[in-house]
Amino acid sequence: MQRHIKIAPAIIAFSLRKSTMFLLLVVVLCKPLLGLDDFSVRQSIIIINPLSFNRTNEIIAVERNVLDKVSSHLFPSIKKNNDILVTQLIDKNGNGTWDVLLVEVSLAANSTDTLQLHWIKKEAQVQQLNLTNVRLSLRSGNNIPSPEIYTTKRSRGFTQNIAQPYYQMEGPGLENDKVAFRAFFDSRNGKDIYGKIVDTPVLDTVGVGASWHNLQPWGMDILKVGNSLGAGALAVEENEKIYRLADADTTVFQSLYEGALQAGFQLRFKNWDVGTGRQNGSETMSVSKGDFYYKNDIAVSLGANQNLVAGIAHFGTDSLVYKKHNAVFSSISVYGKQAEGTMTHLGLAIMFCTTDYVANKTADTASVIPNTAYVALKPVDNKKKFIYFFACWENTDDRFKTQQGFEDYLQTTAGLLANPIQIKIIPNNLL
Repeated sequence: MQRHIKIAPAIIAFSLRKSTMFLLLVVVLCKPLLGLDDFSVRQSIIIINPLSFNRTNEIIAVERNVLDKVSSHLFPSIKKNNDILVTQLIDKNGNGTWDVLLVEVSLAANSTDTLQLHWIKKEAQVQQLNLTNVRLSLRSGNNIPSPEIYTTKRSRGFTQNIAQPYYQMEGPGLENDKVAFRAFFDSRNGKDIYGKIVDTPVLDTVGVGASWHNLQPWGMDILKVGNSLGAGALAVEENEKIYRLADADTTVFQSLYEGALQAGFQLRFKNWDVGTGRQNGSETMSVSKGDFYYKNDIAVSLGANQNLVAGIAHFGTDSLVYKKHNAVFSSISVYGKQAEGTMTHLGLAIMFCTTDYVANKTADTASVIPNTAYVALKPVDNKKKFIYFFACWENTDDRFKTQQGFEDYLQTTAGLLANPIQIKIIPNNLL
């Protein structure tokens, strides 16, 4: 699961006699950077589970700047005892150099464990299976996918013929081993869900030679969106009116990263329609292995009379449920036989910071944004906010055959997000 990780301050201590200092100077002169002995332990990473239950296959993030400085041709490899753990390097600032190390870990209840960090050469890295994926391409006229697009932009007013869209999935897609999402890269700026029944990446070929509205070997489109806010699309509430956060003078798509553990892309808006005004802003969507949700980091400046709105398609009679899970996270959710085209159970939810909550409402067919259940969130001074959007389909996981199973998953996830695995980095000189 994707987590907010607490990085404890590194512990530094020095106790060197003159002879030791001389020896250290010799080593520095001969080896100005660590890494000539590739498989020696260079640092230890201590991980701590503060909760009273086991945590399996969770993802922690370690910032590059808390690790030893090594030659740029060396890369981190993480071991627990003799087992090599699944990792992924992420370049978040786009400068061509990784700055975050992701590691998949498991921890027993109320326990502490130690991981060993080794620096190795690129050719010694273990090949890992990519289970997350970002995909944008033009619609193919045959059964062969068009080349992938990593960055592009559109202008205000751009629309698509839904029957024959300009883009393969009407916009960029994002997936992990559990679920896939897509964003409409046009004036709607909507979001939709692909339910998956396989755990491998599928978006490269979705919509190529077959309709996603019919059940395919990989799954299908399971959400009726219409003119609603669909799968977590955004709006602004201003003076008791709702305005869709949709079009902008220019919108830029940028694929950020993908790999064994996490994938993400960004949409940047210039002169975004924000209520009755216009602002620059962005959405950064990401998914992590094993999760039934995406995270959306939203950057936009809102006025004191404006609230951020995130919505869920709500065409049925299923009741909207608001729940405060803990002091950190709350959610709104709907559950029922609402998976489009199958009449199977689908649980949908938006999770948000408890302190951001203003109200939850439903909009009927006569509303400006119809058939939508939504939550209104407070504007904040730092202009940034995040939400998690959940799509839990019974055909993917038997837990979601019942509402209780769906609600238990939300509650457990809220607890994990509020109590992340803690990390302590032990510097090389203390090993």
